[in-house]
Amino acid sequence: MRSYDQFCPVARGLDKIGGRWAILIVRELLLGPKRYSDLEAGLPGVTPNILTERLRDLQEAGVVRRSKLPPPAVAVVYELTDLGEGLRPVVDALTRWGLQLLDVPQPQDSFRLNWLLGCLRASFRPELASAVRETYEYRVDGEVFHIRIADGDVDVRHGPAPDRACVISADLTSLLAVGGQLLALSDAQAQGVVTIEGDRCAAERSITILGPHLEATGGQHGIIGAVRARFQPQATRGIEESYEFRVDDLVFHAFVSDGSVRMELGPATEPAATLRTDLATLLGLGAGTVSFAQAIAADPGALTGDPGAGRRMAIAFGVAGAIIGFPAGATGF
Repeated sequence: MRSYDQFCPVARGLDKIGGRWAILIVRELLLGPKRYSDLEAGLPGVTPNILTERLRDLQEAGVVRRSKLPPPAVAVVYELTDLGEGLRPVVDALTRWGLQLLDVPQPQDSFRLNWLLGCLRASFRPELASAVRETYEYRVDGEVFHIRIADGDVDVRHGPAPDRACVISADLTSLLAVGGQLLALSDAQAQGVVTIEGDRCAAERSITILGPHLEATGGQHGIIGAVRARFQPQATRGIEESYEFRVDDLVFHAFVSDGSVRMELGPATEPAATLRTDLATLLGLGAGTVSFAQAIAADPGALTGDPGAGRRMAIAFGVAGAIIGFPAGATGF
C-alpha cells in the first residue's frame, strides 16, 4: 500500500490498515483466529488475490500473524497480534458511527450473522456487569458464538465455550424478539422458540446486560421502543409529518419534526403513511432478512398513504440489520 508520507498518527495508522478490505479482515479476526477459507467465506466480494495481498500487508505491518491450531485441528490460521487487538475499540467506535448510515438494505447487499456480533460489544452495559464473571453461549441459525463477561469487560468470540454458564438456542428472529424485550424469555421458552440449557438466571442476566438502552428507546421498551431506537435524526431534517404503525393488534404513531421524534400509542390524526405488518416481518426487517420492498410487496395494503412518505418513514427509522440490544437498533426496524 502507498504511504501518505505524513508524520501524523492518523496517516501512519491508515498507511497500515487503510487499504480496501483491511479493516474488514480485522473485523473478522476480532471474533477469533480464522483459516483462509473462513476469511474468504466471511468477506463476500473479495478476490483471492486481494485477500492474499491484504493479509500479507497486515502481517508486514505487525497487525496479523499466521499460526497453527493445536491438535487435533492442525490447521493454519490467521489471528490478530497485540497490535491488531488494539484496533478493537476503533472497530467498536466505527460500528456505532456506521449504524447511523444504515437505511434500507439494497438487493445486492450481503448479510452474515457474525457481522452483527460486533454490535454486542458496542451495546455492552458495563454498569450492569461490574461483579459478573461468566460466559454465555448462543446457538443461532446453525452458528455458535459465546460472550464472556469479566468484571465490566466483554469479549465476543466464535465457537462454543467450555465453561459456559448457559446455552441459549434460537433462530435469529426469536432472539431479536427476546433481546428487544418484545417477547419475555419465559414466554419464548413456553412457545418453544428459545431453549435454555444450564443456569436460567445467567440467561436472564445475559439479556439484561446486552439489552436495549432506555436512552436509545426514548424510555420505552417493547415494539415502540425498538422502533424509536432506530430513529435517524439526520434523515428527517426539514421534514414534519406523522407515520402510523400497525403491528399485529398494536397501533402507534411517530411524529417527526426536523430531526426530532415523538412516539405515542394509538393512531395518528393525519398520517402521511401507514405501515401494516406482523411481528415476524418487523423482525425480519430488523435482521436484514426482509427488505422494505419485500415487506410491502407481500401485501399490497401493507403501505398506504403517500409513497414518498413511506420511503421517508423507512429511512427515518433505519430499516437495517441489528442484533439483540444494540443501542441504536434494539431489534432493528
